[in-house]
Amino acid sequence: MIAIGRYMLAALLVFYLWIDTSPALDPASMTFAVLGAYSIFALIVMVVTWDDWWLEARLAGPAHAVDIIAFALLVYSTQGFDSPYFTLFIFIVGASAIRWGLRATSLTSVLLIGLFYMVGMLVFRSTGPAHFEDFVDRTGHLIILSMILIWFGVNQWRSGLYSRSDPISPDSALDESPLETSLRAAMEGLNASSGVLIWREHGRKAANAFVARNGGMTVVRTNADALMGFGAGPFLYNNPKNRALARDDRRNLCPFKADELINGKAAAELGLEEGIAIPFRTGGGEGEVFLEGMPNLSTDHIDLGRQIALDVVGQIERHALIIAVEESAEARSRLGLARDLHDSVVQFLAGAAFRLEALKRDLASGRDLEPELNYLKQLMLHEQGELRSFIAALRSAPQIGLDELAKDLRSLAERLAEQWNVLCEFSAQTTDMMVPSRLHLDAQHLVREAVANAVRHAGAKSVTIRLQSDTDQLKLDFINDGSRYPKTQLTGGMPRSLSERVKLAGGALELTRGMGVTRISVSLPISGRIH
Repeated sequence: MIAIGRYMLAALLVFYLWIDTSPALDPASMTFAVLGAYSIFALIVMVVTWDDWWLEARLAGPAHAVDIIAFALLVYSTQGFDSPYFTLFIFIVGASAIRWGLRATSLTSVLLIGLFYMVGMLVFRSTGPAHFEDFVDRTGHLIILSMILIWFGVNQWRSGLYSRSDPISPDSALDESPLETSLRAAMEGLNASSGVLIWREHGRKAANAFVARNGGMTVVRTNADALMGFGAGPFLYNNPKNRALARDDRRNLCPFKADELINGKAAAELGLEEGIAIPFRTGGGEGEVFLEGMPNLSTDHIDLGRQIALDVVGQIERHALIIAVEESAEARSRLGLARDLHDSVVQFLAGAAFRLEALKRDLASGRDLEPELNYLKQLMLHEQGELRSFIAALRSAPQIGLDELAKDLRSLAERLAEQWNVLCEFSAQTTDMMVPSRLHLDAQHLVREAVANAVRHAGAKSVTIRLQSDTDQLKLDFINDGSRYPKTQLTGGMPRSLSERVKLAGGALELTRGMGVTRISVSLPISGRIH
């Protein structure tokens, strides 16, 4: 691109000076001789480096020197508005900022300004100081312009802002490999006809190579490392000619031998010839992308390679994060379902076993068990209906009024009293509002668990349940006359099943003991659970 710009600039300067008649310039003058020679040089460089990134990089230094010499000669041979010093200065400093880093660009600016000053002094010695103020003013403009170009060049490349029509990090479905998706996207972004992506997980020698050629994708298992090291970053390579080109930390172009960076065995196995190599690393492994068959391959692709590496890493890590989030959500769902079944079906079966044990003792005394068996049958049918309601609530997400919730909890408390043979009192002070069905289910399970724990673990004979609500939260108090709850390493004296459910719902739990009773206070947020 710089070679094309140089030729266009030289041709336009010749054309401008040719048509400019004020003042008239002699075609045989030094100005036209310099511009003519400079145009021929620019044309030759453009032709020989048209599709050869290696030769373009190798000729960058000599061409830069010729540009500076042409600048000095044209400043000396032209005056006034005919002088192309300003345009040439912008081109040379801009080309230096594109090719190299801060140091080379700064040195180029200082050299050009120094040459402009020295040539100007020579001109004014021979012509007199009539326009010396204009010369000083132009020198100041060049200094300001050089600072702007240096700042622009440094920040342009360090910021990583590259022009692309489409991002090289598309969203892929979870059932698609992010490696395959990233390779196809990178090929499409740089118009590559073929590509290879090698991926190796940390701690493993074997690697998977995704090879995309002729519109197809194959996966090859390989044990050979394609790259000899990751220190070079993205680089251009030509394996048949054993050439490679990379940038150092200062953005200077550095030539290498291709076999110093690419394993010859892996290159032959994967059919690598000429293109760009892009190494990348993620938390789970490391890999390399090789893109070939790109039109107009140049040193600009090295800078694009850094962005591609970031995009590939982002795609792989985003895919891994989505998988982890899905697995976490599935685990939470399984845990919640297991807890719900424990607090409903399992607790009911425990209560039923408790009553059957009592019936077993009554059987020995010859007591008529039919009424008790019929009542137990009714409890089972009612529990079956509640289980169906629970499943229906899980499938949909309706809301329920607090008055309806209080009614259901009162009915539940009555059944639990019969089931556990315990005095169970319920009272409610609620507002007229709606709550999520999930909160309805949590409250029911908490009542079940609290009564069951009071009877089984504390030997309670009575349990008092109080329901209260405000605009932000639902409050449940459980007061039983049993003994102190046994302590555990995980929850101390707090019932574990209650602690887990309240924590999952984003609520708060408090246990107090005094006056021969145990009080458990539960607060649940009405707005929803906190994950």
